[in-house]
Amino acid sequence: AKAGNIGLCIGTSGPAGTDMITGLYSAAADSIPILCITGQAPRARLNKEDFQAVDISAIAAPVAKWAVTVMEPYLVPMALQKAFHLMRSSRPGPVLIDLPVDVQLAEIEFDIDAYEPLTPFKPAMTRAQAEKALTMLNAAEKPLIVAGGGIINADASDLLIEFAEISGVPVIPTLMGWGAIPDDHRLMAGMCGLQTSHRYGNATMLEADFVFGIGNRWANRHTGSVDVYTKGKKFIHVDIEPTQIGRVFAPDLGVVSDAGAALKMLLDVATEWKTAGRLRDWFGWARECQARKKTMKRKTHFDQVPLKPQRVYEEMNKAFGRDVTYVTTIGLSQIAGAQFLHVYKPRDWINCGQAGPLGWTLPAALGVRAADPDRTIVALSGDYDFQFMIEELAVGAQHKLPYLH
Repeated sequence: AKAGNIGLCIGTSGPAGTDMITGLYSAAADSIPILCITGQAPRARLNKEDFQAVDISAIAAPVAKWAVTVMEPYLVPMALQKAFHLMRSSRPGPVLIDLPVDVQLAEIEFDIDAYEPLTPFKPAMTRAQAEKALTMLNAAEKPLIVAGGGIINADASDLLIEFAEISGVPVIPTLMGWGAIPDDHRLMAGMCGLQTSHRYGNATMLEADFVFGIGNRWANRHTGSVDVYTKGKKFIHVDIEPTQIGRVFAPDLGVVSDAGAALKMLLDVATEWKTAGRLRDWFGWARECQARKKTMKRKTHFDQVPLKPQRVYEEMNKAFGRDVTYVTTIGLSQIAGAQFLHVYKPRDWINCGQAGPLGWTLPAALGVRAADPDRTIVALSGDYDFQFMIEELAVGAQHKLPYLH
């Protein structure tokens, strides 16, 4: 296992495949590449009431980038080649390959030396698009960058910080983009939204007149009322997935691009413009955002008994410091965690963003531990979330995967 790499899930036929559906949906919604492989009845017994024979590829298709039952042994290498290409191309996501048992047992000729993986498709912002975007940015008085999870997927957090610093534009991360810029960075303006938000982040978003979204989805937990969110603002939306542009609302400029490629081009052009004196300075606006960040904080220091959760999160910040990874999925523990905890690095906030299934946190924490044995990992759950998949503690004990829950 490796952080940011493709995940692997293998199961037998029937219920093993159907039990993967929630995981597939969660992975698809959060742009996580996972290869799921299921067993299947022999080809001759399909559609003949064989034990645990179910059309899992049809069931999985709506929540996967691709789902297929491979009916010929010689097609297995090509199916795997296509699967890895799709998982890495454009918006990452899961695939499912279903293998009848006789296909699994067949022997085929395969020349590994002649095999070449397909190059993933990653659209990139052009210079003309970058110049158009920066021209629109230059016309703004109170601009913001909304940093989505696509920036973390592209390992482009450093580019985001460089672009924010050279332009002087404050950054509001989404919940999936939290950690792309450190919480204590002078240009980190807080999160906004319905639940997992900061008071100063919401106030800053309402004040803004221009929003530059990069690698984000405009999900409703971030936007709240779209009419209120968009009122009086111009928008640029950069996303690797073409169907995301205009899905929630129409931006003034939409660009289909990998977040890393877009930030690299924007940084190059912005650097040239800065040197030539063509890029505006938003120092006053950034200072105003910073002032809100200092004054519009929720109270955490409560001394009464029983202990308030706000105080618990305050003490967690003190105890764990900057070098900790939080894992959580849904509920008040997650909402309060996003309101009161601090995150300083990419992938130090591991969260199930769109689906939010109960039980996700415990196995996810074990996965984070397997991917990075040296991290300090703290999982946040309510009692229902913890008990939903409590049997996974046995897996953690068996494979010696310690973490704090």
